[in-house]
Amino acid sequence: MAGFAELGYITLNISAMPVYLREVIGLGEATIAAVGSVFLLTEAVFRAPMGMLSDHLGRRRLIVLGPSLSVFSSLATLLATHPLQFILLRAVDGLGAAMLWPAVYAAIGDTVPTNKRAWAMSFLNMTYMSGIALGPLAGGLANDLTGTKQASFYLTACLFALATLIAWRFYPKDGRRSDGDPNARAEPITLRALLSALRSAPGHMALAFVVFFGIGLVMLLVKLYAMDEFGVSETLFGVGLVVPALAIAALSVPLGRLADRLGRTRSIRWGLTLAALVVWSVVAPSKPLLGWVVVAAGLGAVCFVLTFAAWMAELSEIDPARRGVMLGAAGTAQGVGSILGALLGGFLYEHVPITVGEVSIPAHRTPFLGCALMLSLGAALSWIVLKRDARAQVPPSAL
Repeated sequence: MAGFAELGYITLNISAMPVYLREVIGLGEATIAAVGSVFLLTEAVFRAPMGMLSDHLGRRRLIVLGPSLSVFSSLATLLATHPLQFILLRAVDGLGAAMLWPAVYAAIGDTVPTNKRAWAMSFLNMTYMSGIALGPLAGGLANDLTGTKQASFYLTACLFALATLIAWRFYPKDGRRSDGDPNARAEPITLRALLSALRSAPGHMALAFVVFFGIGLVMLLVKLYAMDEFGVSETLFGVGLVVPALAIAALSVPLGRLADRLGRTRSIRWGLTLAALVVWSVVAPSKPLLGWVVVAAGLGAVCFVLTFAAWMAELSEIDPARRGVMLGAAGTAQGVGSILGALLGGFLYEHVPITVGEVSIPAHRTPFLGCALMLSLGAALSWIVLKRDARAQVPPSAL
């Protein structure tokens, strides 16, 4: 279910929408980024409330309903003509994603013991990364083989329908969640409860915001960057991502085991530090080598998998009795960071080259410079915010 859902979201937001809006509708990059940012904003705003709702109603209802909304929005996009209509439809997608992911990750926290939780999160990431790997290729092939930019939207509607069907058919029926205690009562769904969750771990929320602000600067522009910098076709762009992304998907499970052995804190710190170094390696005034960019994308994905599995395990342990809302609150911080980063990234990409003396960085590379800076800040924050956990004490011989 997660694989089909993420394949749908990546194909829709990263592959289909930017190209369709620029080449069919005629919008500029800043407007395209603004439309895509609405998805991130809506997901951010509703993640915590939807996580809280899953604590009350059970995970299944939201896991089934979330992707079903995007079946409708994918097809309705083809009837839209005005930017406000695209914005509204991306808001529907964001609401669906906000229903889906906090419930999915909380469901793993409900069922997997602490000492294997990063491994379990990585197993989910394996299917998640498969969607990321195949999304640009699937969308590009659909468009290139049919000669139309609309084909990828029919594809995403089918993908979301499959995710809905799988969740409805195979996910076990559940009721109110309260960390395994049927006699316990979930926290009331109120704004005060939500703000309490955000305040209970301010350092974690700040770290989530900073890192995802950096990711947001480039996430909606990667495909356009590849087309503008290297002149690649949509299909070639997708092919270039498949091998490294599938390799990372295969490495997700062993990387999750490594995160459990290293400890959550050490894995997050190392992962963010290495990710920052990778992005710095492709930020240069001169045109980077395409081969190295592909390799760097693979290395960055390795860092992401190691960090994200440990990060989700870390969040699931902050307050087990409020696991859904805590994961949702962190998702809100991440989403707000992503939306602000995406809005700024689109503006930088279109309007802001950087010139310092004889060094000149063209505008389409500027967002990547910002991404490197924010990941570096996130790595520094991880040493301040996160406390060393017991699993980090495993001797090197045990690895």
